[in-house]
Amino acid sequence: MQRFSTDGLVLKTKATGESDLIVFLLTEKKGIVRAFAKGARGMKNKLHTACVPFTYASFGLYEKNDVYNITEADLKESFFDIRTDLSRLSLGQYFCEVVLKTMTEEADEADCYRLMLRCVYYLSQGKKDLLLIKSVFEMRLAVISGYAPPVHACANCGAFSTEKMYFDCESGLLYCSDCGDAQNLPEIGEAVVSAMRHIVYSPFDRLFAFTLSDQSLRTLTRMTQTYLQNCMQTRFSVLDYFWTSYS
Repeated sequence: MQRFSTDGLVLKTKATGESDLIVFLLTEKKGIVRAFAKGARGMKNKLHTACVPFTYASFGLYEKNDVYNITEADLKESFFDIRTDLSRLSLGQYFCEVVLKTMTEEADEADCYRLMLRCVYYLSQGKKDLLLIKSVFEMRLAVISGYAPPVHACANCGAFSTEKMYFDCESGLLYCSDCGDAQNLPEIGEAVVSAMRHIVYSPFDRLFAFTLSDQSLRTLTRMTQTYLQNCMQTRFSVLDYFWTSYS
């Protein structure tokens, strides 16, 4: 039996037994950890407040025969405000679903861990546009997952910038006005191209340091959403709730 502690973000919980929970944690060094929290559905249980989606805590666990059990939890941040707004809540649930779909167990997922914590923090604070947070999450997670689109220049001729640019959401390739005009691809402006390059190539501490007009931001987030879902070959129905509540 191995005992250890780790900081983790609760992505999902599932009821089991009379009062227990299965808790899905995103951790830095072990990736996704699925653990049992005995009695955590009880209001007076010591694990109750920490075993809630979006909470960030230090968890004490023991592992036996590849089964994890949570023995203690020290709540660090509840990110409670995410639950007070439908747009933020549905977007947060989308983030959790994507991470559960893409990340693995028993693997170092430090980059995803940092990205998810930062996105959840901004969702809770309400100080950045939700579409900006969404776009950064989608494109940077694609990069982390090995699907970094080569947006540094036109995929055909190598042109860095032209008056019109086009992005293929299936291949992840960027085209200039001459090479992309005949391919029936969505046209994007210079500001959107610059934002895409920023998300793909910038260091983590500068990841959210850009602004766009409302129209450009909507263009960007539609593209990052389509690109990520094409990479994962999955559609996430929770986004329907987000778009309904956001618009």
